[in-house]
Amino acid sequence: MFCEKLRHLRKHQELSQMEVCKRLNIPQACYSRYETGTNEPDLQTLKKLATFFDCTVDYLLEIDGNSADNDKVVDLNDFILNGKYTIASKFPNERDRRIINSLVNSVYRIDELTYI
Repeated sequence: MFCEKLRHLRKHQELSQMEVCKRLNIPQACYSRYETGTNEPDLQTLKKLATFFDCTVDYLLEIDGNSADNDKVVDLNDFILNGKYTIASKFPNERDRRIINSLVNSVYRIDELTYI
């Protein structure tokens, strides 16, 4: 559902609703209704949301023709923080997971800035 995807995208970027609203110039009450499913955005706002969360409008609306393939995709942040993996044959503790996640997010943000 659109509202669940929107909430998921925001939380994975560790943003509050207020932060998203300020960056996109959307009233907080309006955005909150998008996440609860009470209201749906107009086309212009939908485009803003897709651009902000670096996804397609099709993804937000669940009209991507490859939905079966999307089930196989794992969010890297979620995997780093919650997945089962080892580093040098040792499981990372919670602190290590957060550090690794911060490093990955830093690299991604630096890469984004080079394309601006």
